[in-house]
Amino acid sequence: MEQTRSLWVLSGLFLIALAVRVIYFIELSQIPYFDTVLPVYDHFNFDQGALNFAAGDGLAQSPNNSYSPLYKYFLGSLYFLFGRNFYVIYGLQFTLGAVGAVLIFLIGKKLFDVPVGLLAFAGFAFYSTEIIYEGIILRAAFITFLGILSFYMLIRLRESTTPLMLTGCALTLSLFFQSRPNTFLCLPFVIFYIHQYVFETWDPQRRLKGWGMFLIPLLLSFIPLLVQCYLVHGRFVFFDSSGSTAFMAGNFIDYPGVGFDPSLLTLFQEKHQMENLSPVSFIFQQVMSDPVGFLKMIGRKFYFYFNALEGASNLSIYLYLENSRILPFMINQFSLFSALGLMGIVLALQKREKIFLLYAFLASLILSVAIFHVVARFRIPSAPFLILFAAYAVGRACTWWGQRQYKSIAVFTMVFLALFYGLRAPEGYTKVRYVDYCNWSTAYLQEEKWFDVDKAETYAIQCVEAKRQLSSDLGVTNASLASIYKLYGAYLIQQQDETADKILQHAFSVDPFDSELYRMYSDFQAGRNETRSAIRHLQISRVANKNDAVPLKTLIQLYYKNDSDPGRLLVVLKTVLPAEKDPGIAQKVKDEIHRLEGLLATKKDGVKSSTAKARKYLSEGKWQAALDEYEKLNAFNASDARLLIEQGVVYENLNDEEKALDSFYDALLIPGDHSELNKNLGNYYLSAGNPVLAMLHWTRYLETSPKEDEYLPVQERLKFYSQQVRMKSLSKHIFGLSDEQNRHLYKIYRNMKVELG
Repeated sequence: MEQTRSLWVLSGLFLIALAVRVIYFIELSQIPYFDTVLPVYDHFNFDQGALNFAAGDGLAQSPNNSYSPLYKYFLGSLYFLFGRNFYVIYGLQFTLGAVGAVLIFLIGKKLFDVPVGLLAFAGFAFYSTEIIYEGIILRAAFITFLGILSFYMLIRLRESTTPLMLTGCALTLSLFFQSRPNTFLCLPFVIFYIHQYVFETWDPQRRLKGWGMFLIPLLLSFIPLLVQCYLVHGRFVFFDSSGSTAFMAGNFIDYPGVGFDPSLLTLFQEKHQMENLSPVSFIFQQVMSDPVGFLKMIGRKFYFYFNALEGASNLSIYLYLENSRILPFMINQFSLFSALGLMGIVLALQKREKIFLLYAFLASLILSVAIFHVVARFRIPSAPFLILFAAYAVGRACTWWGQRQYKSIAVFTMVFLALFYGLRAPEGYTKVRYVDYCNWSTAYLQEEKWFDVDKAETYAIQCVEAKRQLSSDLGVTNASLASIYKLYGAYLIQQQDETADKILQHAFSVDPFDSELYRMYSDFQAGRNETRSAIRHLQISRVANKNDAVPLKTLIQLYYKNDSDPGRLLVVLKTVLPAEKDPGIAQKVKDEIHRLEGLLATKKDGVKSSTAKARKYLSEGKWQAALDEYEKLNAFNASDARLLIEQGVVYENLNDEEKALDSFYDALLIPGDHSELNKNLGNYYLSAGNPVLAMLHWTRYLETSPKEDEYLPVQERLKFYSQQVRMKSLSKHIFGLSDEQNRHLYKIYRNMKVELG
């Protein structure tokens, strides 16, 4: 009867833990990260390795083989049996999480009592970070389950020391250790525990056999993965070759105490000339040069281990929380476990609880994080054991309440509040990095079933805003956001929607150097019969990217359509010819160049005298007379940019800014040094209230001008207005797209050359 009741209790607890996970599972299946695995993420390597293993690669190789391969084989086995089916993978991982919650209950009940077991169950079953990682193909939840199972089997070993139990315990621990080698810190304590508490009453001969049944399977089971690592790396690797990089990235004096940013390590090494040092030498030099600073860094890491901040490394769990309705109601503050857990440790020591293995596991797993760097997923395997101490602390408080020990309750409450407040996420530390927002934006553009330009824009804007908060000097442009507007603009142009004008104009300020944006705007203007604007923006496109031949080809079409002057045509044809890959088209271009050059040859005799006359009128301020001469000259001018610039000056004096700009942009197409012209165009656009084009032309000026005279003032102006444009508040422009609109956009997207990431 008691056994049946116990089975019902365990089943009920399992179903409660599973129900929460099923609800989240349904939510997860509605966002791209359910089955979108971007190459920038660590789980891309597990995914690729698993796919290769399922396809017959016994080494389960992936683009980055530095991580311990056990999880790849676990994942690859599922791929082999069920295909790359994320319903199966996450379903199994969520089931293991629910089983882990039940095991935590059994551990709490065994070490303490039923109330503590129930509290520990609740802590683990409703811990949001654990649930999130159960829905990601990363090792964190996998390692956590193996750690809980190993611990449970070890405490059961005292009651059932059969050969099967010893071997099973050894193999479970082996999997735990192989999943991430830093868990080996537990092994000495496990050995001591077995010696002191399991084999305590055994005679020497029986003890020797017991050690054989435990150690031999443990050590032999290491061999397959050690062989795999040797074959993959060509040298002995203790399961994971990323250890030295991970260690050094979290053990330099300037390490902030949380997160993983290899660039900070690189800067530190360059600053202190510590490149190419071994980990031992790296630590030794720091300790010798600044022992106090090194100790402060260690202190920061322990502080952030217990802190509420969930440090991001590969991804941010906060975005998963934002995209869930159920998880915000779960336990989201790690500091809750930290504060209560630390109090539980003190209370357990005070009461002399005989729980050596729990102390050892928690201490080892905390140290396994603090030795390297503190990030959210590294803490998860240690969380169940901290939760057990937290449950013990709450259990003691409940006992005091029942015994009316209100003084103890008051002290308990004050200590808890002080710790909980002291371990809150500090101001100024990043919860969601700009790259996290960028990656979520990209995820909404990867596959047709998830394709949502509205959401992609939302996260891309957040990416830019987060980047600005980090530093106002991080780049002038944002290609991803500009590409989203480029895509939406293309859709609006197809729909003949005048809103395209506003979208593309806004996109210019997001990425002023995207030549394709100007080409698109030219197409839009051509469709509205705004030929001059269409030509102008093709010329600007060429300024944005002088290696892009596409605007020139479109420009040729517009020139012929509008009967442009032979000189204007010849300039563009000569420029585009070297980029033409089709031999047939190239020959036609050559023939046309030959024809136009023949026309120009007939005008050679009068060019010299006409040039002198035009410049004479220019110097005398006879603008109309000068213009008549310049127009005759430049109709056939394909080589002298100065004549076009002078014509532009004449137009300026006749107050015809548009024709002046036509002349200046025609001049920019003729090969040569146009630094002065670019500087003046930049100044003009600034005065006209267009800092985007001002930035574009100033940039081209600085690329070609010698560093003298006005170089530094222009450089300062460019820096100032670049920052103004960069820091300009961004607002959403894409709202409420229907499924049909997104499908249409996706078709456009597949045919567009866009830059995302």
